[in-house]
Amino acid sequence: MHLTHLLLLLGIGLLGGFLAGLVGIGGGIVFAPVLFFYFQAVGVPASVVTPLTLGTSLFCTLLASLSSAWFQYRRQAVVPAVALGAGLFSALAITLTTRYVTTQPWYDGTAFRLVFGLVLLWVALRMLRSKERNPGVAATFHLRWPVLAGAGTAAGMVAAAAGVGGGIILVPLYHRLLGLPMHRAVGTSSATIVLISLMGILSYALSAPATSPGIPTLGHVDVLHGLLLAVPATLSARFGVQTAHRLRTTGLRRAFALLALFIAGRLLLQALQTFL
Repeated sequence: MHLTHLLLLLGIGLLGGFLAGLVGIGGGIVFAPVLFFYFQAVGVPASVVTPLTLGTSLFCTLLASLSSAWFQYRRQAVVPAVALGAGLFSALAITLTTRYVTTQPWYDGTAFRLVFGLVLLWVALRMLRSKERNPGVAATFHLRWPVLAGAGTAAGMVAAAAGVGGGIILVPLYHRLLGLPMHRAVGTSSATIVLISLMGILSYALSAPATSPGIPTLGHVDVLHGLLLAVPATLSARFGVQTAHRLRTTGLRRAFALLALFIAGRLLLQALQTFL
């Protein structure tokens, strides 16, 4: 591995972990496109680039979210019943979606670009439209199992199809439909993502072995390159949590939204070029 690639993965890991702690998205929004471009650049066969990207991204997301959830829990910003309920409901969705992704030839690099590009576009627009809320203002919390079932299922499908933890779905649902204050919604989302990404990793690791020359893998999970992203992410997640609890995050959200728009535009443009 070139030194430039090593430094890039380490730097992206720091960014992904910080965002995982800051806004409860798990970090997969950053990890997945970087891994996708990296695996393409090092010559991974096109037939396994997409599942290898998804499985490895979920591995990175697991470690980043685990760190973020721990620090959120220490600040009493996690509701365990919500995290466990949504996480359990996501299990079936993840298993079925993973099986579909790894067995259907049409879900290739182009399909991944379209799916992930649209997910990123939604994330960017939501962050640009979101307004800063006073974290000290409590909302009325209601434990609604239909909401948990829907949130867990939707987040599980997105996790398996795009390699992200599903926080882009969980945070607004926890906040608006369950009545959790924003910081508790973010913290509980991080805890839920731990369960979702763990199930996703198991699904991709137990799928057909990836045939990637020169890259040792566990099923469709590249543990070695995943650690290069995940280890620095676990370190920076703490600072993301601290920033979320101490500062107004409007500027950071907008900066990330612009980055997400840039990456989404590139992915969608590449996908459209294959049809022209």
